[in-house]
Amino acid sequence: MTAREVARILERLGATVVRKAGSHRRYVSACGRCATTLAMHPGDVPFGTLRSIQKAMEPCYGKGWLGV
Repeated sequence: MTAREVARILERLGATVVRKAGSHRRYVSACGRCATTLAMHPGDVPFGTLRSIQKAMEPCYGKGWLGV
């Protein structure tokens, strides 16, 4: 899964970009409780990073929202 695909899923669920620094974007959920950083590098996002993003957003989107 690429960073663009993850970003699309986050934005579809209502997360917004609150900060950009270089190739990194900070996403915050619509409720404002959950936040994660996504590196917009080419290629696939490593599995461990995907799990970390999923875990950070679980309180707002529920378990398994990313499908990893």
